[in-house]
Amino acid sequence: MDANQKGTGDVKRFVKHWFAWIRESDEGSGTISGVALIAVAAIMLSAVASAGNLLLCLHRAQNAADLASVAAADALYGGSADPCYVAERTISGNNAAIGSCTIEGDDVLVEAQVGTQVPFVSHVSKRSRAGPIVCE
Repeated sequence: MDANQKGTGDVKRFVKHWFAWIRESDEGSGTISGVALIAVAAIMLSAVASAGNLLLCLHRAQNAADLASVAAADALYGGSADPCYVAERTISGNNAAIGSCTIEGDDVLVEAQVGTQVPFVSHVSKRSRAGPIVCE
């Protein structure tokens, strides 16, 4: 065996040893990538669910405020002593809470609040105004 063949054999052994070490160090990287992919999917799913819950609660609050303001305006038009009580009763019947109720002339302004299931947004609120329209 001459010197050139011996040097080539050392290099081949070194390269084989190096590739074997690389292959062994790559063990489990698919598991980490899979876990990361599942975590990203879970975060995205929770963000979509939170946004959906917020939209649902915003619509519930708007519906409750609209119904309460119309009921209170009707009570005010009918001569009720306390139209805000009518608004509060209407809002509580729609699983919401009354934020405020203000009477401005013949109009009634009502704010409805609905609790959410989103950690950083405890409740959402919407306002509504109702009253008679001047007919000409």
